[in-house]
Amino acid sequence: MRNFSFIHIFFFLLVALACKCANAQDYVVTTKGDTLTGKVKPLNFGPDKKVQVTDENKKKTTLAIFQTKAFSLKGETYNPVRTTDKGYVFMKLNKAGYLSIYNFQLENQTNYDGVYLLKKDGHGIEVPNLSFKKMLTRFLADCPIVADRVDNGELGKKDLETIVDEYNHCIDNKSHVQQVALAAKEEQLKGSATWTALEDKVNAQADFPEKANALDMIREIKNKVSKNEKVPNFLTEGLKNAVAETPLKDDVYNALKQLN
Repeated sequence: MRNFSFIHIFFFLLVALACKCANAQDYVVTTKGDTLTGKVKPLNFGPDKKVQVTDENKKKTTLAIFQTKAFSLKGETYNPVRTTDKGYVFMKLNKAGYLSIYNFQLENQTNYDGVYLLKKDGHGIEVPNLSFKKMLTRFLADCPIVADRVDNGELGKKDLETIVDEYNHCIDNKSHVQQVALAAKEEQLKGSATWTALEDKVNAQADFPEKANALDMIREIKNKVSKNEKVPNFLTEGLKNAVAETPLKDDVYNALKQLN
């Protein structure tokens, strides 16, 4: 009974493994957004790189590198990457991020042993054996914290994944800070526009006893809003009192509500 159970479990595992392999089908994604599934074969010989996919009906489709967005082969993802000295070549994605690690085929080799770093803005660099510190420090200059650690030898070539992780973390932080600053600036501009509109309404209103004082207080509040400074209570209360007997009181109330 024990042997019977073992045989059935072993058979079940083999079937599960076969299903998994069948589902992990290779594919090519074209620049038009189409996905072609089948047997994928990169054609990296010659100056014009291509990739060929053979479907279940044995139909072969060959795509130039400029027609290819990505392809998957044996569970690995490959992308066309533009380099300064080799033009466009297919590279295997090793680690994805704003700064990604790719592997490429060195000259006259079939293995993907070369290492290439690529930023999302298109700037890339082949990881050198010589002058690693100098070249990487320059390449990562937009994140001085990481670049300095490379420059002083704290992080070296053996720490490449750490370098990439810390650089991407640095970029994420910078992007977040920039987004927060931009949102704050937009909020300030929106607030200033509200008080400019209110100032125009007061100017257009017929004279009333506290008109001049109301305009002075509006300008002071607008100045503080533009500098992201706290508006003191005496200004807000003074403005409400100044327009209390005018049709502008609702406009002032709505403008003051935006300060909270």
